[in-house]
Amino acid sequence: MRNSHSKDGNMKRPPAVVMPADRPASLGIARSLGRRGIPVYGIDADPCAIGMASRYIKPCPLPGADASDESRLQFLIDLGKKLNEKAVLYPVSDDAVMLCSEHRDELQKYYLFVMPNHDTISDLLAKDGLHRMAQTHNIPDPQMFQVNSRDELEALSGSIPFPVILKPVFSPSWLRPEIISLLRDDPLSGPPKVALCRTHDELLRIYEELSVYDSHMIVQEVIPGEDERLGYLCFYLNRESTPLALFAGEKLRLLPVGFGSASCVRSFRDPVLEELSLKLLAGTQYQGLGGIEFKRDARDGSYKLIEFNARLGMWDSYGARCGVDIPYISYRDALGDSPEPQHQYRNGVFWIDFQRDVRAFLLYRKKGLLSFNRWLKSFFVEKEWAVYSRDDCKPAFMALLKLFIRPWNAIRKKLNFPN
Repeated sequence: MRNSHSKDGNMKRPPAVVMPADRPASLGIARSLGRRGIPVYGIDADPCAIGMASRYIKPCPLPGADASDESRLQFLIDLGKKLNEKAVLYPVSDDAVMLCSEHRDELQKYYLFVMPNHDTISDLLAKDGLHRMAQTHNIPDPQMFQVNSRDELEALSGSIPFPVILKPVFSPSWLRPEIISLLRDDPLSGPPKVALCRTHDELLRIYEELSVYDSHMIVQEVIPGEDERLGYLCFYLNRESTPLALFAGEKLRLLPVGFGSASCVRSFRDPVLEELSLKLLAGTQYQGLGGIEFKRDARDGSYKLIEFNARLGMWDSYGARCGVDIPYISYRDALGDSPEPQHQYRNGVFWIDFQRDVRAFLLYRKKGLLSFNRWLKSFFVEKEWAVYSRDDCKPAFMALLKLFIRPWNAIRKKLNFPN
């Protein structure tokens, strides 16, 4: 591994950069590396993002809170020029991954990062592309059709049994406020990732409402079964596509319920999940960080491919508590070190995003899916909190503050109060 020495004679390690800094994944990377004395810089348009409050992150707010691709790219280049040596770069959102992939030639002058070629990234992050990849490599996945107009949607009548879900071709395209407002069915839910359609008429109605903003959508079969049937494998593969880190968790609770992101996870091991994931990764000659989600079909118990992340996910870094430190392994490998593969880890360790899990519990209870006692038992086991850490408390206080600020801003906007 490349190292330099500071003036006081201590070993100095190359820095890391995370972008954005507003999520548990950013904290996980910063804590893994920062506790080892590795400097970590966090880039975000929001100076109050939770990661910006971490003792392990040197905050780098985007000027004018401009999160456009052009602004982020130029900021990365400018920061890279100021650093004494190449930093290891961690994009932790889909749009940040695409930005780094598209401009890799320019960014690699200042940063080190491992990822597959751009065509592979684009295919795996697009829902239709992931479906094609699954078909090519014989990975079971739900029935899926891409539609670009109401006429194409009408032509699908009878092709897929209801219920179905509507989802965007590229996930970030549904993060706009208009779509979130249309699809959010409960104020406790987070931003919706998909739209559940139980009948043909409901499918047409929801498509018409959404197509004003995004007419290119995926219609997908719903894989039946409770949320606990979702298994997710986190991984890091080196430049030769050798898996250096593997860690899996089952998603016990989601927000929104049924089709959201995890609020509670339990580490587990399933050889079938691992085998299917590695089959897809080998077929695509994947390199770098990522995660693959499958769901065990209640009809036959087989795993069906649901989602692919070409980055570190929300809870992947808690693998370090179980025996697989994905951020540190990826850091060492990016620098040209030769870290030992880590595939063995402890089962039954929980990860909980407390404020999101409280909301998830209320929604599960409302649907009759979870009792208070069963939910409470989740907190009397070995666990890692998504945001809170004893040696790094400020992000948790920032998250709590933002929890109160958000509804106040909504009320102020509704009542037309001045800033």
